[in-house]
Amino acid sequence: MIPIIELMSEFNIEILHSGRVTVVKTQGYLDDAGGKIFRDRCVELIDKGNVHFVFDLEKTPVINSTGLSTLLDIMVQIIDYNEGEVAITGLSKLTQTALQMTGVLTLCESYATLQEAVDAIAASAA
Repeated sequence: MIPIIELMSEFNIEILHSGRVTVVKTQGYLDDAGGKIFRDRCVELIDKGNVHFVFDLEKTPVINSTGLSTLLDIMVQIIDYNEGEVAITGLSKLTQTALQMTGVLTLCESYATLQEAVDAIAASAA
């Protein structure tokens, strides 16, 4: 029997700006490697003065424990250390459950659409 090895796709991030809101769209598995990419890009954005974020996880259907830890750490940096705000959108049932169980969704609101999330953060950033 030949073993089947399924490789997870590479992790990508797209950064968009809508006024004072920074949208971080992820694609792929948010694991150790994806978490490092996510952390590095977010820290770079925070260092440039961005503190109003929307994380669009629509194309990230699975997040492992390291990815959850990274997401939580970045949110604490934005919210607690930089007095910023975060909204999340594009959650699958699996990611929503994981974010609820780890307390991530106690730090921010989750929205059904990207536009709702951007509008909510833009309104509070004004």
